[in-house]
Amino acid sequence: MQFLNHQTLFRMILAGANEIIAREKELNAINVFPVPDGDTGSNLAHLMRMLVREMKWSDTSSEMLESMRRACLRGSRGNSGMIFSQFILSMCRYMAARPELKKAQFIEMCEQSVAMSRRSVHEPKEGTVLSVMDDWVNVLQTAFAPSEGLADMLQRSFAEACISLENTKHQLDVLRKHNVVDAGARGFIHFLQGFIASLDDTFPVAGKVFEEPEPFASSGVAVHSHSHEVTDSLAYRYCTEFLFDIRTNLEEVKEHIATMGTSIVAVGDGHQGKIHIHTNVPAQVAEVIQNHGWIVYQKVEDMKRQKDMIYNRQASIALVIDSACDIPETWLDDYQIHRIPLHLQLGRSTYLDKVTLQLDTFYDKLEWMTEQPTTSQPAQETITLLYEQLLTHYDHIISIHLSKPLSGTYDACRQAAERIDSDRIHVVDSRTLSGAYGLIVHQTAEAVKAGKPIDEVLDLLTSSIPRTEILVSVPTLKHMIRGGRVSPLQGKIGRWLNMKPIVSVNQEGQSILYGKTFYKQSNLGKMLKMISLIHRRNPIQRYVILHAGAEADSTRYVEEMVRMTGQNPLYITGVAPVIGLHAGKGAVSVAMMLSSENTRRNT
Repeated sequence: MQFLNHQTLFRMILAGANEIIAREKELNAINVFPVPDGDTGSNLAHLMRMLVREMKWSDTSSEMLESMRRACLRGSRGNSGMIFSQFILSMCRYMAARPELKKAQFIEMCEQSVAMSRRSVHEPKEGTVLSVMDDWVNVLQTAFAPSEGLADMLQRSFAEACISLENTKHQLDVLRKHNVVDAGARGFIHFLQGFIASLDDTFPVAGKVFEEPEPFASSGVAVHSHSHEVTDSLAYRYCTEFLFDIRTNLEEVKEHIATMGTSIVAVGDGHQGKIHIHTNVPAQVAEVIQNHGWIVYQKVEDMKRQKDMIYNRQASIALVIDSACDIPETWLDDYQIHRIPLHLQLGRSTYLDKVTLQLDTFYDKLEWMTEQPTTSQPAQETITLLYEQLLTHYDHIISIHLSKPLSGTYDACRQAAERIDSDRIHVVDSRTLSGAYGLIVHQTAEAVKAGKPIDEVLDLLTSSIPRTEILVSVPTLKHMIRGGRVSPLQGKIGRWLNMKPIVSVNQEGQSILYGKTFYKQSNLGKMLKMISLIHRRNPIQRYVILHAGAEADSTRYVEEMVRMTGQNPLYITGVAPVIGLHAGKGAVSVAMMLSSENTRRNT
């Protein structure tokens, strides 16, 4: 073969993608750089599955290249996935201007793609996939023979790339320490295997090019069977990615976030960009990107939680919640709870509740916004990926979620569980929200941490749901009206606009109105009277105080609740933006766990 056309490139990339997909677990098993979170294989395979799913050959090859471009931007995850994405994006750009390539042009395309991949990384490290890419393309450049076929040339360059891969374990201290090669570089070798094999069906695939020691000896190596002990601490906790419509340029964005973390990779095509960064302040990164474009997609993974999942599990049951559960952030670590954030749309940008949008900035934004922010459930892809990762390490998953009438999150999680393994994934509707949801989760987490069996934990969880109550003092109805959360107000909005209601949820988890006053002080007295009546009929076992940017007002509630019950609140915390956007700044709520079933919620 002396030239390459679009259809041939299409086959080569798909073959390379399938080769990586086949070696996902082995790549996970050697992942120790830049952090030991065991997901390089999963990230690369995710990108490759996206390419396989989205790339369809068409007589109009420009459509194929466009679908490849979209798949690369949407599907790239993690350092290596982002670098691979830029490598393929650059190929697309080069091919778009040329219907076919001669060998010299093919080499030039590879050279430009490798150069753009290196340029995408803010601080390139030697001993990674970038080193192997460089060595591979250098062989193509220096050993070019006009009479040699493309397949033969690629086979010859592949041998040098394998040597370069082996050298990575001597170039980075962490790889030398664990005696492994770089996982991303290993993924590139597998990609080349499929890439080359598509031109020559005699070329070996599925990793049979050379023998290797454990942990690569079997393609069935599980993610949790790492042969090396990883104790390295994490300087940055969150693996964060943003896909956004560009208003300026990627280099400018990259410079603005340079001090916020490490492992920064920026890829794009001139219209859209994607940023990857390991950081402790994902919300601050989101603000910078919002100043340079409009966020259309984002992913934030907790690398500490991933590391604990692999090396430091407390129990055999994984506990999953969504961001409508208001509990102290420290509890997520104490109980190793996994959280799925809901999405909020503010103007043209999308945020992740409690992750890229924090309480200290949200309520001020809410006050000056002319349009009500909207919420949406997590993507099926996000839920599925989390469940699949957890089932690799846990016997069961208990996934507790915001009331079904208030969000589609419960149904989305239930559908994912049925598709993956409904016997091991138990999806539960809390039939409530915020602090009452938090009390249910706390009781469940205590049982899981104590090592109770799955059936006992589920029975305890089920019995705790009807024992909860939550009352919310809302300073204004305008946000609930705009969001359509309180249906009984229809037709009476004009008369109640200036009133301050007390809102709760019924047994089905629907918002209901309990009382209304004209003044904040009256609301405090009315709500405390309601709580006192509840306490006399059905003693409060524990309670929590929550507020929407109203810490001073919440203190007054604490004083009165201590006087009434003789006990301090289990915790005091802010209300999640996804909940607070309907109550508005200044809302305060009391959530309670009662001694027996709460009959009030039935009325």
